[in-house]
Amino acid sequence: MLTFKQCNYLISIVEEGSFNAASEKLFIAQSALSRQIKNLEDEIGFCIFDRSEKKIKLTPAGLVLYKSLKNHLENFNNSIELAKRISQGEDRSIKISHSSSIIFDQKKLQILDELCRKYKINIEINTISSEDQIEAILSGNIDIGFIRPPIHHNLDEIASISLYEAPLYVAVSASNQNFRDKTSVYIRDLKELEFVSTPHSERGGLSYLASNLCLSNGFSQKKSRITSRKLSQLDLVAKDFGVCIVPEEFVSVLPQNVKLLSINDKNNQSEVKLIWKKGNDLIIKNCIQAIQDSYISDFKSSENC
Repeated sequence: MLTFKQCNYLISIVEEGSFNAASEKLFIAQSALSRQIKNLEDEIGFCIFDRSEKKIKLTPAGLVLYKSLKNHLENFNNSIELAKRISQGEDRSIKISHSSSIIFDQKKLQILDELCRKYKINIEINTISSEDQIEAILSGNIDIGFIRPPIHHNLDEIASISLYEAPLYVAVSASNQNFRDKTSVYIRDLKELEFVSTPHSERGGLSYLASNLCLSNGFSQKKSRITSRKLSQLDLVAKDFGVCIVPEEFVSVLPQNVKLLSINDKNNQSEVKLIWKKGNDLIIKNCIQAIQDSYISDFKSSENC
């Protein structure tokens, strides 16, 4: 059976140009090196070197073997190096998900890019509902999640931190005469309006949060004839099918004919949480800490302004 030692012997002889030079590089007696190659030839059943001339020369079969071994040995070494980097956290692919109500704006993307550079990792981003992210974390299908409470699932099974809070707004059609001169609104003022986004019966998230705000003000949302819980709800608002309650970060994706009205009620904040699987995964912990530190730093900067 061909061994890695024999592969290295063969490659060294070819690249050094002689048995003598190769034996000096390998720190092995020339006679022992010659014996190793002869044993290899006996085992594989053909001559690797043409010994009819003084200068070493590969046989046609030996040339094919040399090139193949050289290629495979390089691939093997590359595989070891790659595995070593992965064992140290490098070149690892980190899967991150966020709910559709959490916009991956320039700030978030910049943070992730810095993580890739600092820890030599790759990041894959997907959109998954807050509820489904819990299951994906537990099953190992994603590593880090950005969710917007409230959710029905118990968070005790996973690790989580509060990342930031931001105010909610009411998205309305800019062409609607009722809102032309308004810049703010109370939730109770929305009682007779139709909503283009209503809560899912089995999920929490933004639509559930918006519904709870209305219920706390004594009414249930009137459902528009066309609804959506995704970003397309803003397109419905633009066409004046109704209104919806959205987080501040939606300002970066507003259609042209939509404007945001601030909410005068005190409980107008929406929280975003980071979630990940409990354990001792150092890379994930470092990523979580870096993301959190970035938002803490921005919060302190805004306080000082």
